Amino acid sequence: MQKKSTYWIIGFMLFALFFGAGNLIFPAYLGIYSGTNLALAILGFCITGVSLPLLGVVAVAYSGKSDVESIARPASKAYALFFAIALYLTIGPFFAIPRTGAVSYEIGIKPFFGSGQVAHIIYGLIFFGLSYLIAVRPSKIADRIGKYLTPALLIFLGILIVASFIFPAGPFGAAHNASPAVSDSFKSLPFVAGLIQGYSTMDALASLAFAILVIDAAKGHGATTSNAVAALTLKSGLIAAAILAAIYIFVARLGATSQSLFSLSKGLFIQGSAPISDGGPVLIQSAAHYMGNLGQIVLGMAIFLACLTTATGLITACAEYFHKVFPKVSHIVWATAFTLIGIILYFGGLDQIIKWSIPVLYLLYPLTIVTVILIFLKKWIGYNPLVYKATLGFTAIAGLFDAFSTLSAQTQLFTLPSALTNFFTKTLPLGSYNMGWISFAVIGLVVGLSLTGFKPLKNSENKTKPKEKSL
Repeated sequence: MQKKSTYWIIGFMLFALFFGAGNLIFPAYLGIYSGTNLALAILGFCITGVSLPLLGVVAVAYSGKSDVESIARPASKAYALFFAIALYLTIGPFFAIPRTGAVSYEIGIKPFFGSGQVAHIIYGLIFFGLSYLIAVRPSKIADRIGKYLTPALLIFLGILIVASFIFPAGPFGAAHNASPAVSDSFKSLPFVAGLIQGYSTMDALASLAFAILVIDAAKGHGATTSNAVAALTLKSGLIAAAILAAIYIFVARLGATSQSLFSLSKGLFIQGSAPISDGGPVLIQSAAHYMGNLGQIVLGMAIFLACLTTATGLITACAEYFHKVFPKVSHIVWATAFTLIGIILYFGGLDQIIKWSIPVLYLLYPLTIVTVILIFLKKWIGYNPLVYKATLGFTAIAGLFDAFSTLSAQTQLFTLPSALTNFFTKTLPLGSYNMGWISFAVIGLVVGLSLTGFKPLKNSENKTKPKEKSL
């Protein structure tokens, strides 16, 4: 029987790994624009930002697999390798790692030191240097993050949240659509907008990678069987999920009561002369309103700790995976490479990092969600390659359309055929909400099961095990 403290230590570790850059800016952005529609918007956000990451962690433990590639392997070895590499590069050096540095700089440093290149460079070196130093010793990550950094983070955030209840900036205002995009339709489609905003946290993607760290931590705390690991992972995951949900709700509420701190022009909240495009300005202005300069300092510390812990976990997870795939290259070398890439892309700025991540997320999120669902369905479908190939293949079709459609709108370099666009946005169920992949996934699952005669494949993956073995 595990000590209750073990659940909390690992739960805090998992929370800290998840809780980083997007976990503050996106709920705040959602809050200020959703206003009186906050309940529906934050409900959608928590489904994709809390429930899916929890299911991802539990799915990995339940599957008994050792890495992301193994989870997707029933489809094919080639697909599994592609999926794993794409996922790790997305939550790692290409988007999430540089975003942690960019967010912490924009919110915690820029308001005090301005946008000069010197401050930008110095902070980047300090931030990524600390992340790297912690990441190169992964055996200590649970104790360092779970015991020390996370409680400090919660204290800083708690101060700001309590202040928002005592000295609210104002009542919930009217809901507004921040843009014509479904993801910004907080007035017209608050629940759907919340769902898609939850994509941007990337936590569902990261859950498959972080699960490995949680499983290792569980083993290190005495879990000796696969059932014990799964149980410890579930209980610790529920703790992390509960904390995440509470923080999201409170931060979103912070945004919803801060509309009076900004001017409103043509339905958009303005800071200076520019519309608010993320939750950073919301958090900065709110902190200043509640506690003046002290509030901004508290916010800066909270952001720094949140982003530092996430960057550390991402560097560690990515380095461990690529070391496993390419064992001749050491963990330290991979960690060094990913840290350096993160620093380079960090200088591109937060807006650009978020912009170019969106098309990728429209493809990877559906594939990740469907993979997790297939894991939980293994009792009925087994690990049949036909089922996996059909379900994931159909899902990818819709995901690719959403990805290329978004890329087309962003770059204006190409256009998709009108017949194709009309089918996916007007004919396909949920297609107008960028969720046409759900219909395609269901079709793929039915096709795959039909090809197998609706019988699970009896192979080494799903045979009944005679005894529970020690890990």
